[in-house]
Amino acid sequence: MSSHHIVRDEQEPALLVLNATWLRNETLASLLEWSPTIVVPAGEVEVLTTLGIKPDVVVATHEEKMEHAAIWEAFAPLTILERTSEQPAVIAALHYLLANKYKAVNIFASPFDLSLSEFALFFANMDIVFYSEGSRWLWIRQGKYSKWLPAGTKLSIKSLDEPQEFMWSGFTAKPPKQLLDKATLSIGKDSLVSIQSGQPFLLEEQL
Repeated sequence: MSSHHIVRDEQEPALLVLNATWLRNETLASLLEWSPTIVVPAGEVEVLTTLGIKPDVVVATHEEKMEHAAIWEAFAPLTILERTSEQPAVIAALHYLLANKYKAVNIFASPFDLSLSEFALFFANMDIVFYSEGSRWLWIRQGKYSKWLPAGTKLSIKSLDEPQEFMWSGFTAKPPKQLLDKATLSIGKDSLVSIQSGQPFLLEEQL
């Protein structure tokens, strides 16, 4: 089992694994490069450890803690973060990271499997990236995205406060100025793409 327990800087993004089955080798290797703090709900511990990854923080109910405490002793040093059965593990984990002054977190889960209405506090104070199967969703907190992209690239944009106005450049076809929900855009030729809005938004990049 790999050990990544070295001195960390909370400026480095933490890794919150809500769906361990989506951990892809190439993506995982890049995220583990800086030895992030790894947080995982009790139900994903077994899948994570079979990949040779040792958790730093396990989010568990009191019942889960009592049931698995003896097994989890093998992962020491380990923090067990207790939550109530009513509190989602992701919210308990994000409160923990925010309280410990983490500025960014990579989350293995689709944002659409979560109740994003509960994320307002975290979206306002942290840089958050969601990794799901084959893609990643970036929370564009400042409302500005700019990147050189090759022809054929597809981007998906999701507004949270409908409708939302955008300014676009670098696209062959002119996207709509106002986005009501979600749009997928294609890059016709290699170009510097720029997307701006007066509000934050979610943007999907294919991996």
